[in-house]
Amino acid sequence: TETELAAQRNDDFDPNLLVERNEIKDRVWKAIGQLGEKHREIIILRHFQNLSYGEIAEALFCSKGTVMSRLYYARKALKEILDHET
Repeated sequence: TETELAAQRNDDFDPNLLVERNEIKDRVWKAIGQLGEKHREIIILRHFQNLSYGEIAEALFCSKGTVMSRLYYARKALKEILDHET
């Protein structure tokens, strides 16, 4: 509805929300920087470059199964880093 869209637009310009979002982004990027190279690379390819499993497999010269496995362990490691940060 138009009311929901207007509320969303207001949220996009709420200084407190912008600060909070930036802090979250900073925390996530800092945590990504603490990952090993293979985990960092696969997180970036999947979640920031929006590549499919197949595209990642081609780029890294590995199977889709390997991509899925690395992504699972990368996310798990990222969660552990973020959980210990708070």
